[in-house]
Amino acid sequence: MTPPAVFRQSSFAPAFFLLSARRRKALAAVYSFARAVDDAVDEPGGKDPKAALDHWRWLLSAPYVDAQDALTAPLCWKPLEEALAAFPIDRRHLLGLIDGVSRDLAGFRAETFEDFQAYCFGVASTVGLACLAIFGLDEPSHRDFAVSLGMAVQTVNILRDVKPDAEEGRMYLPREDLRRFGVQEEDLRSPILKPPVLRLLRFEAARARVFFVDARKTLPPLSRRAARPALLMGALYEKILNKLERGDFLWGRPRPRLTWREKAGALLACLLG
Repeated sequence: MTPPAVFRQSSFAPAFFLLSARRRKALAAVYSFARAVDDAVDEPGGKDPKAALDHWRWLLSAPYVDAQDALTAPLCWKPLEEALAAFPIDRRHLLGLIDGVSRDLAGFRAETFEDFQAYCFGVASTVGLACLAIFGLDEPSHRDFAVSLGMAVQTVNILRDVKPDAEEGRMYLPREDLRRFGVQEEDLRSPILKPPVLRLLRFEAARARVFFVDARKTLPPLSRRAARPALLMGALYEKILNKLERGDFLWGRPRPRLTWREKAGALLACLLG
């Protein structure tokens, strides 16, 4: 059993093994959509990012997409359309992801922790909320779980790319936190990890851990089996966070990746837990 191509290089790959073929296909479709929307902004390939996002908004909002319109749609549209037909996925969350990603077009900067949370919700928690239906979980009972897990995962994503993002003019960490630790924006571009920056990153890592704990706390015990793919995703990202902290956030070095041995260990722990 081979994971879909979209998962093979992803930290999410082991979660594939915990799903039926029908649910795997739908999860891969949502994940591909999320990648496509993110790439429209980060790697536009000469295309107009705003136009690409607007096209996705139209596809998700149109009452009907005929065959001719489908021909001009991104390749991942048809699998997503099939997933939307197979599961009660709330399209509002997919539209919310587009809105969240579009913040980068305006050069998003978080002034406060609340701004940071709003950004993480828009680009990550929305995906978790959309995937609840695929896992067979209702939103009223599992919203807090999906939101907290999305916050945790996105915080880790941000922490492992602080320096390269800063070099490209992207600053996601709250400015109020930079001021609290006496960090200047140019410090985040420095080839040397300065002590105030390390203290800042450790502070943000502690916040990520609180999000992981909140996610586990808010998951109803009877839902644990159905939520195992999401729990596994969270466990894998906690391992990445561990690597970041042990290596002083690997400043100036390649972003941390998990080995297949580490992924398999997390999968086994999830199955036995």
